[in-house]
Amino acid sequence: MAIIYPDIYNHPEKYNTGNTQNHFNLRNNGTNINTPERIFSIAAGAFLCYSGLKSIFKSPISGISKVLAGSTLLSRGASGYCSLYQQLGADSTKPEVINIKQQLTVNKPREEVYQFWRKLENLPLFMRHIEAVQEKDAIHSHWKARFSKNTPPLSWTAEIVKEIPNHFIGWHSVKGSVIEHGGKVEFNDSLSGGTELQVVFSYHSPIGGIGTGVAKLLTPSLEKIIREDILYFKHFIETKKISEITGL
Repeated sequence: MAIIYPDIYNHPEKYNTGNTQNHFNLRNNGTNINTPERIFSIAAGAFLCYSGLKSIFKSPISGISKVLAGSTLLSRGASGYCSLYQQLGADSTKPEVINIKQQLTVNKPREEVYQFWRKLENLPLFMRHIEAVQEKDAIHSHWKARFSKNTPPLSWTAEIVKEIPNHFIGWHSVKGSVIEHGGKVEFNDSLSGGTELQVVFSYHSPIGGIGTGVAKLLTPSLEKIIREDILYFKHFIETKKISEITGL
């Protein structure tokens, strides 16, 4: 059975959230305002223009001011472009994303380290934001993670999309999940006799009403925690026997 590899792995440049990339995109498509914002801008602009024209003879200064402000909003909504957003490097048409890439070397044999990661239920042992991962079958697993102390946890189902025993594992949330999550780990023998890991861990908010709420959870502080936890894996795995952790 052919496996379609997730877009996050084949085109990582789409998940670059730096300002340089944002400006490049703006120069190409000219929009940095999402559809709800554009609709609101047009509605508010039309109201201000109507109100200003209606009162322009009674109160010229106020009327003209309303027309000018309304015209600006109409232009903003019609074009989908905001110069202030561009200056700030903001773009509300793009979902928020956390895309982490880490490289580390652990003093454990590659086969043992792979077996630990292959059992995704082990991830909450060293990743603080993941509360639970429950394997449903050989491919699918149910995830539960808390992205903020003040918000309820989010749950989704993920599936393993690519696997090369003892060398590579990649997983991705299934279509329609409340959050788009992907991860992959590549395992290679290090010159020191241990294992070199290339880890990618990504969260991507979906487009739409739910995505707006999820995007607010994908903060720089959360990204910092995930980076620290991935690096902590080295200490965690080297100070414990794999068999004691996994029950193998």
